[in-house]
Amino acid sequence: MVAAATDRAADRALGLGEWAVSTNPTEVLSCLGLGSCVAVAVHDPAVPVAGMAHMVLPDSTAGRASAVSPAKFVDLAVPLLLDAMEEAGADRSRIQVDLVGGASMLGAPGRPDTMQIGERNAAAARTAIASRDLALRGEHLGGTQGRTVRLEVGTGRLAVTTAGSTGGQKE
Repeated sequence: MVAAATDRAADRALGLGEWAVSTNPTEVLSCLGLGSCVAVAVHDPAVPVAGMAHMVLPDSTAGRASAVSPAKFVDLAVPLLLDAMEEAGADRSRIQVDLVGGASMLGAPGRPDTMQIGERNAAAARTAIASRDLALRGEHLGGTQGRTVRLEVGTGRLAVTTAGSTGGQKE
């Protein structure tokens, strides 16, 4: 899912496999309750353009990639998001990138998370960013607790809240 908002202020929560790019400086993009999923948040500080993708799985070749939700997969979502950022006026050399999520959420008592989806999503996201010569501004990855992330389009301010934490804000 993509839309370039230019005329209304709103909070836009992205669901599983959704992505968005916005040029509305008053809009806030968010992913709520990230567990093993990873959100990539991108912002160009020189122009009011930002984007976010809520990525579910690391690699489209192991699943059923579809044109309906390509952002479900890290390997498809990152280039899709970066291309859309450039189309909206961002300069790739200025883009700031943050990664959030990738927790180990699927383990059962006495059994470690054998699929390691969160860890694999985080590794795939780091690789996708590095392969495009982009530097990570920040990351809030791993652990065993879910997170919510919010990105202010106009300022690039990123807020991360960790589930069960009273002081879980990060900028």
